[in-house]
Amino acid sequence: MTWHYQLMKHTEPDDKVWYGIHEFYEGNGWTIEPVRVQGQDKADIKWLLKTVLKDIEKHGVKDYE
Repeated sequence: MTWHYQLMKHTEPDDKVWYGIHEFYEGNGWTIEPVRVQGQDKADIKWLLKTVLKDIEKHGVKDYE
């Protein structure tokens, strides 16, 4: 299964807008909750942040429905 990090726009019932980063699974949807920035060490965090930025550039923003 192919997946990537996806920046998603959330619109609340009161029209408040916020953004979160989700794991997006091709053909199967995405995680309900945004991912957390956490890891076992500094290298893990750096990898995560670089990967998220790369995926945002590649995949843009999708609406969370």
